[in-house]
Amino acid sequence: MKTRFLHILLFLLVGFGAQAQVTTSSMTGKISDQTGVALIGATVMAIHAPSGTQYGTVTNEIGQFHLDNLRVGGPYTITISYVGFSEYSETDIFLNLGQTFIFNTKLSEESIALNEIVVLGTKDNILNSKRTGASTNISKRQLESMPTLSRSINDFTRLTPQANGNSFGGANNRFNNITIDGAVNNDVFGLSGSGTPGGQANTQAISLDAIQELQVVLAPYDVSYGNFTGGGINAVTRSGTNTTEGSVYYFTRNQNTVGKSPLTDLKANKFNNSQYGFRLGGALVKNKLFYFVNAEIGSISAPLTFNAGETGSAISLATAELIAKTAQEKWNYDVGSYNLSNAETKNSKFLVKFDYNINNNHQLSLRNNYIDASDDNISRSGTFFRFGNNAYKFNNTQNITVAELRSKISNTISNNLIVGYSRIRDNRETEGSLFPQITIANIDGKSTNSVEFGSQRSSTANELDQDIFEITDNVKISRGKHTFTLGTHNEFFTFRNLFINNYNGRWDFNNVQDFIDNKPGRARATFSLVDGVDKPSAKFSAMQLGFYVQDEFAITSKFKLTAGIRLDVPIIGDEPLFNMTVDTTAAFGDLTTTNTPSGQLLWSPRLGFNYDATGDRSVQLRGGAGIFTGRVPFVWLSNQFSNSGKLFGTVDVRDNSSTPTNEVNKGNGFEPLIANQKNVGNAGTTTEINLVSKDFKLPQVARFNLAADVKLPYGVVATFEGIYSKTLNNVVYSDINLKKSTAAIDTTFSKGADKRALYNSSSANKVNKAFTNVILLDNTNEGYNYSLTAQSTKQFAKGLNVMAAYTYGQARSVNDGASSTALSNWEFVQTSTDANNPDLAISNFQLTHRVIASVGYVIKYGANKNFSTGINIFYAGRSGSPFSFVYTGADLNGDGAFSNDLIYIPRSINEINLLPLTSGGVTTSAADQWKNLDAFIENNSYLKERRGQYTERNGAVTPWENQLDLRITQDLGTNIGKNKHGLQLTFDIFNFTNLLNKEWGRQYFVNNQALIFT
Repeated sequence: MKTRFLHILLFLLVGFGAQAQVTTSSMTGKISDQTGVALIGATVMAIHAPSGTQYGTVTNEIGQFHLDNLRVGGPYTITISYVGFSEYSETDIFLNLGQTFIFNTKLSEESIALNEIVVLGTKDNILNSKRTGASTNISKRQLESMPTLSRSINDFTRLTPQANGNSFGGANNRFNNITIDGAVNNDVFGLSGSGTPGGQANTQAISLDAIQELQVVLAPYDVSYGNFTGGGINAVTRSGTNTTEGSVYYFTRNQNTVGKSPLTDLKANKFNNSQYGFRLGGALVKNKLFYFVNAEIGSISAPLTFNAGETGSAISLATAELIAKTAQEKWNYDVGSYNLSNAETKNSKFLVKFDYNINNNHQLSLRNNYIDASDDNISRSGTFFRFGNNAYKFNNTQNITVAELRSKISNTISNNLIVGYSRIRDNRETEGSLFPQITIANIDGKSTNSVEFGSQRSSTANELDQDIFEITDNVKISRGKHTFTLGTHNEFFTFRNLFINNYNGRWDFNNVQDFIDNKPGRARATFSLVDGVDKPSAKFSAMQLGFYVQDEFAITSKFKLTAGIRLDVPIIGDEPLFNMTVDTTAAFGDLTTTNTPSGQLLWSPRLGFNYDATGDRSVQLRGGAGIFTGRVPFVWLSNQFSNSGKLFGTVDVRDNSSTPTNEVNKGNGFEPLIANQKNVGNAGTTTEINLVSKDFKLPQVARFNLAADVKLPYGVVATFEGIYSKTLNNVVYSDINLKKSTAAIDTTFSKGADKRALYNSSSANKVNKAFTNVILLDNTNEGYNYSLTAQSTKQFAKGLNVMAAYTYGQARSVNDGASSTALSNWEFVQTSTDANNPDLAISNFQLTHRVIASVGYVIKYGANKNFSTGINIFYAGRSGSPFSFVYTGADLNGDGAFSNDLIYIPRSINEINLLPLTSGGVTTSAADQWKNLDAFIENNSYLKERRGQYTERNGAVTPWENQLDLRITQDLGTNIGKNKHGLQLTFDIFNFTNLLNKEWGRQYFVNNQALIFT
């Protein structure tokens, strides 16, 4: 009933609509006579030449006009007419996404010569009154000319000075909001590293050839921007015009286009990576109905490395053959390939869009985007080997439809309505017949090496269905110096998340001989507790409703103020299953498994300003302050539905090596039947519980921005910008089933120097022995990030453009939310104090220094200038990524989390207890170990400074990186009749300096941003 009421309420309110992100441009200005007196009722007409779309209005009582919902791009022709005055027209005007074109004109009376007309117009992306906070516009020209390796949006958002990959300003990319044609195109569930749906299948959200323009916003004080606390990425797709235009394209690279390995100096194995497709746009009815079609196919075929018997492989060919033979003879199971084989990635994209000029007051767009993608997941390394049937294929299909109606209701009122529906399906498809996963350790006598075969344990019951419906409406009302916006943006979600780890059983053998002798060391399985349901899934619905109102007030011709307030309301339509044991545990207080963050009112007031200090836009001051509300990736809430303790039971049995009998499967050895996995040991009596605090709020930040844009001599525009964000609500996790520490760790480890707290995470010492971990998702208001940027741009008249920027940034957080599961988000936050109360530390996404520069030059020549040669260079220099030094292999402080204990750096051998170490038949004395460790510390500037202290989370940093990317374009064209035909050849070189010298352009990374010590 509650959900139905809210749906009804929404549709009653939709007439007062708003927009989530922009899809159009706008135009405004003041029309006056030569003396500056406002001309009331002057006719303003803007015609989009390629499509013939007309936008018209008249000036108001102060001579101002506003045209909203204009198509992005151009060229436009603007015509101003007024009785008794000479008509004026200007052509070749282009409009940018989300920007307002300023067109101030002084008309002359008909008796005065036309050359005395004064036109003050600006199409500058930087120096315009609409701009308040930090943003970057990426034009169609840049999309076509900048170097791109993956032909993805990420290759272009790096033009944003504050970008760090797909993170902005030090925030997790899960906190971004991505829209295409105004409709959500996020991975709202939060599993994809790219932040877009299909990322796990290694596909792009949309073909690059279908995109008209991109915009990245970091601090937009227009309240119509929402649902992010990181950055907002907006894209609009191409449209057809009166001129039929299209292209056929093919991009490819292979092993001959990449350099040698920096470690082995070997050439890359044979691979192929290609994308090919076409686009076509035109008019079905001239000036009335237009179409645009894009189809693209992508394919990657790459060989696996470290195959059995190859140099550096984790397993010899003889051992691989022995394992395969044993599995075949004992259980008639084919383990799959262990020699050279290929992994495949495939995707197909199809987009069709129609634009309909219903009349001069209404334009309708309808777009459908379909994607079918798959990616083979299998990898091998020098220590870990997977047989072919341990692979899985990640499948993704998307079907996204968006309709947009742009309307002029009167000369002072306009409306923009967007309705979208997304159907997204993900699943994992395992290779071979269904079989338990088997892991064998100590391969070929090496304790570090292991192999796996059988159906991959996390993939046999792994599916995600997402259905997303959204409705956005934006009403703009112009009244004198005021432009009011009233609106709403609403998203409705339905999820079904099936994830059962170890559904098919998971078996461990200590070595190959134990495997041959059928002596398992451990067996695990997960099974359903729901009667009649073999694979229970987390099913729930949710809504995020947004309403706002805003006033853009042109106080004077120089000063513009934008003030508004936004209300976001998250609603979870379902409740997880009720667990009485949690509810009756006094130590857990009023927490319950059924609690969800629903119905909270999250207010976001914002105030932005733009001041033309000189009156000619040569010095512009801008900025603002406001609150931004984002989403919580729904996978974090899905954890609560899956881990209520009522869906799944588990089996986890180990062989006790001190007894003569094997306790696994009652001594009967390996069990190949999936249905019998739950019987190989006694069902566990404990389970993990995930909870959400009663007052949990979606992420929110207060963001402040101050900037100056200055027009320097010779047409150079310089920008100086500062952004500061203070955390209001972010995520933090704790294990409330872990009792507080009452002691310190064993003093013999460091001879008393390391005094960190000791915990007891044994089952007998839990707050409630019925549970393993009880992970609570809660809020913290600790954290901040800031950046300072200096940027300059110059557009030359003869095909040359230059941009350079430097950004200094800092970011601090308590928990970066780097994982998709509650347990991982708790246990992988490194600390030397209390894992349930981690310190404020450097964020995983901090980038302290970043320098970027781009240079582009095009020269046209030949008959009708149909030939051209272009070169575009992009340089990015950056300080390294932060990482931590941690212990691994043991839970040093006993809190039940491995690999989260920051190390203590001894001053001398008197602060560490070393014992002789024997490895590979060679014994290293304690003195020699100290000598090696001491030298390592002295040669690391960070560790050297931390002697006698604990290392900090993300306190260390990898070396500085430089990368220069290059694109060369060659256009060959000719005219046939009235039509121009051309062939373009492109050559992209990424990390060009490394091609010149293998010592240049090196890049560094640390797995999981943690360097481990054993």
